[in-house]
Amino acid sequence: MTPAERFYKYFNQAYGITKNNADPELKNEFIEEFVTQIPDVIDELETNLIKHEIHEFYVKIKNLKYLCEFSEEFNRYWLLLRSVSGGLNRLLEDPSLYHVSDVYIYYFSRYGGRRKLRDENWFESHRWDFLDKMAHISTDDELNDFILEKIDDLTSYFEFYKKELQAFIFELKKLTP
Repeated sequence: MTPAERFYKYFNQAYGITKNNADPELKNEFIEEFVTQIPDVIDELETNLIKHEIHEFYVKIKNLKYLCEFSEEFNRYWLLLRSVSGGLNRLLEDPSLYHVSDVYIYYFSRYGGRRKLRDENWFESHRWDFLDKMAHISTDDELNDFILEKIDDLTSYFEFYKKELQAFIFELKKLTP
């Protein structure tokens, strides 16, 4: 079963729409709303990234967490988008060299020391890439370059997420009557 099929089945069951009572006139309003509103949400998130409004992006992407249940790709990229935007959001509260060390210490104490794993998972390697690069920042120019690099990374990760979401919506449209 595809992610769109799981989503469609789940929300039809949640709203009491079954094959037995599937009247062609009866439509799931949640699914219809989802299909029409998600492109606007994507545009808003993209605009936030273009304008470097990382806090707004960080807050809005949280609203898409429920999609993680339906696709491993959604889960993977949502976690990455949320963590990178969260790190940037915290760093941009006070983009100074002094604050860089505060942010590093916050994440280091929260997630513990780096453990050398033979097969470090994909998400962990991205987290440690962020922290390792942040640990070596020693000038304001390096800090600015780091912030811009991470915003570019966030934008490219969002492009992958957006493509998955657009394919998901396309498939969902085929399932709806």
